[in-house]
Order: sequence, then structure tokens, then C-alpha cells
Amino acid sequence: MLRPLALSAFFLSTLALPAQTPFSESFFMGDRRSILKACASQARTIKPRDSKVLAECGRYYLAGGDPKSADEAFLIASTLEPKDGKVLRLMGLAYLKQGLRKEALATYDLVTSRDPGNREVLGLIAIDLAEAGLANEANRYALIVATLDSGDWHRFIEFGRAFLVGGHRKEAAAWFSRACILRPNEEKAYLEVAKAFAEAGH
Repeated sequence: MLRPLALSAFFLSTLALPAQTPFSESFFMGDRRSILKACASQARTIKPRDSKVLAECGRYYLAGGDPKSADEAFLIASTLEPKDGKVLRLMGLAYLKQGLRKEALATYDLVTSRDPGNREVLGLIAIDLAEAGLANEANRYALIVATLDSGDWHRFIEFGRAFLVGGHRKEAAAWFSRACILRPNEEKAYLEVAKAFAEAGH
């Protein structure tokens, strides 16, 4: 009879991937770009008709230096869900993370025409752009959100934090002020602002 420790080792050995499989331990010790492309391709194979999965895969294809596969994944994703703001935002974020500003802004702009009432997604776009240091573009989306819901003080603090991360103190101050004026007796507002400054370090 196997002792508990030996039994555990036995089960772990049966769960381990064979060394010759594409996703062995040695594979994940290899080239970063190859890992990104292989994982994206595997995820895409598992869910080839899931628009959000395809959008995420496009991001990792781009990061892995395979823009052709990224464009293909994005095209299929946008064809499957042409009006889904979440999918479009994921695509825009993929471009933004790779420094492709023109492509990112063009993709984000599709949200304003195809899913214009999606406050959650528009807010995330504002945060993406603010953290990337694109203050004017971020403010445009943040103001759309504020127009749709002028009392969303939690979101305004998130905007402020993102502007701090992106190095734009003036814009951060404006959104923090808006939140605190909306909730002058809400201790959470002040604590969240303090947390933003503590984590930003400036």
C-alpha cells in the first residue's frame, strides 16, 4: 500500500504533461513570443467562435509579433459581434498595449457609434487611455460617461487614479474633486482618493 506522500507523488506524476508535448515545462522556459503565439492559437482552437476569446488572442498575437494572425482574429471577432463594446474595447486595448495609437483610437471610436450607451465599456476606455498618458483622448470618453451618469462618483475616482498613473496630475485632480463634491460626507470617497495617491507615489 502506498503511503500518503508516495500516493501524492504518484497522482502528481500522472497529471504532469509528457515532456514531448508542445506545452511542456521546457516550452514555457523558452522564447516569450513563441509562448504568446502558441497559447493564443491553443485558446483559439478551443473556442474558435467566441468573440471575446478571439479579441484576447489577437492581443497576444500582436505581442508575439504576429500581426497577420491578430488581424484575422480581430476580423472574425468583430464579424461575430459587431456591436459588442466589450469586444471592441479589447481590440483597442490590444493595439494600445503595442503602442499602435492610431489603430487603438480608431477601434475605440467604434464603440461610440456601435455601443454608445455602454457606460462600463466607455469608462474602461477612458481608463485605458488615461493610464497610457493620452489625457485629451481619455477625457473625451470620461466626459461621455459623466454625461450618461453625472452621479457616478466611484467611476470618477477611477478616472482620477488612471490619470495619476498616466502622469497627468491636473486631470486627476479635476476628477477627484468632482467625486468629493458629489459625496462630501462619504468617507469611502476620501479613502479611495488617498489610496490612489498612495499607490501612485506622487
